[in-house]
Amino acid sequence: MLIKELESISILGLGLLGGSVGLAINRSFPRIRRAGYSHRQATRQKALAAGVVDAIYPTVAGAVAEAQLIILASPIGVFEKLMRQMMGNLPKDCVVTDVGSTKVLPVSMAKRIFKKKGVFVGSHPMAGSEQQGVEFARADLFDDAHCIITPSEKSPKSAVSLLTQLWQALGMRVCTMSPAAHDRVLARISHLPHVLAMTLMNCSDPQQMLLCGKGFLDTTRIASGPPAIWRDILSANAGLTAAAIKQIIKELSHVQVILEKGDDKAVLKMLSKAQSRRNKLVEQKLKRKELPT
Repeated sequence: MLIKELESISILGLGLLGGSVGLAINRSFPRIRRAGYSHRQATRQKALAAGVVDAIYPTVAGAVAEAQLIILASPIGVFEKLMRQMMGNLPKDCVVTDVGSTKVLPVSMAKRIFKKKGVFVGSHPMAGSEQQGVEFARADLFDDAHCIITPSEKSPKSAVSLLTQLWQALGMRVCTMSPAAHDRVLARISHLPHVLAMTLMNCSDPQQMLLCGKGFLDTTRIASGPPAIWRDILSANAGLTAAAIKQIIKELSHVQVILEKGDDKAVLKMLSKAQSRRNKLVEQKLKRKELPT
C-alpha cells in the first residue's frame, strides 16, 4: 500500500508521542481519518479538543475496527494487553507498528498474538521529551529526527514501505535494523544515559544541588522522564542495559585510577578524546549524516 492510499489510522495511547503522531499526520495528510484510544476520559477529552484525532474511543476494539494502520503509542508495559484487545476487530491485513524504545520484546509479543491476521513491524521515532501528556503534543516533534524501523526476516516489504513513507512524510529520516541490533544500540545511546542521569540525581546531596549550574541541569534533564514508562523500558532491555552499565563501571574505574595516580597527561588525553568525539557528533548531526544501516 502507498501512503496516498491510506484512509484510516488508529492511535492507541494519546500521550506526548501518540498525540504528536496525530497532529503530524493531520499536518501532512488531512484527509486521513485518525481514530484514537485512551482508557482515561480526561485524555480522550483533551485529545479531541486539541484536534489530535477525529474520533475517540474508550475501547481498543472500537478504535481499530476500520484501521488500515495501527500505531501503539502506549507504554510498552501494556503492549500485550492492547494487542490482545484489538484481535477481535483487527482487519486481516492491517499493519501494526509502535513507537516504543525497545523492539525484541514487542516483536516476540506480536509473533505470539498476530498469527492469523495483522502484520507487525516495529518503529522507533527518536523524538520525545521528558514532558508527557497529550497537552504537550506538537505537530513538529518528529521534524528532522531519526526513525528506526525494525522489520524481521518475514516482514512484508509492503508494510516496511508503508511505514517508511509515513515517517518520512512526518519529517523523519528513516533507517532500518533488526530488532536485536536496535536494542543493542539503544542500550548504549538511550537507556544507559537515562540510568546515569537517574544515578547522578539519586546520589547527589539535595542541598548541594541547589548550587548547580546549567551543566548539571543539562546532564540530568532526562531524569525527569516518567518513572513508570522508564521502568518498563529498562525492564524490557534489562540484559543489554546491564551490560552497558558494566562497561561504564569499567571505564569509570579506569578514570578513578588515573585521578588517584595524579596522571595529568592521561586526564588530558581522555578529555581531549571526549571533546573531539562530541564535536564530531554535533558536526555530523548538523550535516544530516544518516544512521548506519
